Amino acid sequence: MAVSGGMDSMVLLHLFKKLNYKISVAHCNFQLRDKESDSDERFVVSESNKLSVPSFTKSFETESFANKKGISVQMAARDLRYDWFEKLMLKEKLDYLLTAHHLDDNLETFLINLSRGSGLSGLTGIPEINKNIVRPLLIFEKKEIEKYAVEYKIPWREDLSNTDTKYLRNKIRHHIIPSLKELVLIQLRAVTT
Repeated sequence: MAVSGGMDSMVLLHLFKKLNYKISVAHCNFQLRDKESDSDERFVVSESNKLSVPSFTKSFETESFANKKGISVQMAARDLRYDWFEKLMLKEKLDYLLTAHHLDDNLETFLINLSRGSGLSGLTGIPEINKNIVRPLLIFEKKEIEKYAVEYKIPWREDLSNTDTKYLRNKIRHHIIPSLKELVLIQLRAVTT
């Protein structure tokens, strides 16, 4: 299970522990937020220990990898983590990788792909199952996950970079999606009156 320490992945961890699945945690430290990245790693390891779940961590030189490959930091982080997850799964004989992607992530991905002129495959969004990668929270909205986390007092850490609108995904998350939701509500009200 990929666990960043954020709310979504911590809820996923607690849910699967509660359901008595045999799980382990994989945490990536991309070293992009100085002490915050290290604090996230310590938090994930500590919470995994409290739940008696084995954890694996890996630190990456993400920025230098991105520069070397000539790609964005976000793409570098994605490539690094999935490459490590694959190697870890082989080494530890793990059957599946679970990620905490949810419905809002899927909408963001759809809009990113649409804005880039993606073909049909890109407009299908994030698949719930892709080979051995499973995304069990994909049917839930972020607000539902947050409600569960608060109700069951699940601890998590906030990644402040998620508010930085220099990243396309965050621009979509904080500016475009709220406007789209408002337009949909206006249309729904017009239809029902």
